[in-house]
Amino acid sequence: MRTLVIALAAVAGLGVAAAPASAAGSNQFRLSAGSVVGYGTYDHMMSIPERPVPPFRITGTLVGRSLFRCAVIQVGQSGPADGLEWRTFGKHCGPGRSSFKVQTSYLFRGVKPPVRLCAGVTPAQAERGRQCDEYRPSAD
Repeated sequence: MRTLVIALAAVAGLGVAAAPASAAGSNQFRLSAGSVVGYGTYDHMMSIPERPVPPFRITGTLVGRSLFRCAVIQVGQSGPADGLEWRTFGKHCGPGRSSFKVQTSYLFRGVKPPVRLCAGVTPAQAERGRQCDEYRPSAD
């Protein structure tokens, strides 16, 4: 009986210890457009006043399956007159993998910038944004 109680307490302790790890995984995203999948993390950075850094780092991987398709990964940024513009920071064409990484800042009114993956026959066509999947981070 004593062994059973100890085993149950250990399992309960593991469940409590594992809970923060799942909460930390909430900054992960997965996007799919055409035959390309993009996945990664959207991390909030901390900086010090002496060396400020943009508050967000987005890293991940693009995986292509088709020989004749391309994709671009873009981040939103504030444009003129509070409009949203898309800045490309990663491209991928054909089968295989490629990694991406970018640091970015808040949009106007303190909004976290969205990330989108767009597909096309060429990177230029993908940048036009007609076949896209978008990730919008949750507000704090």
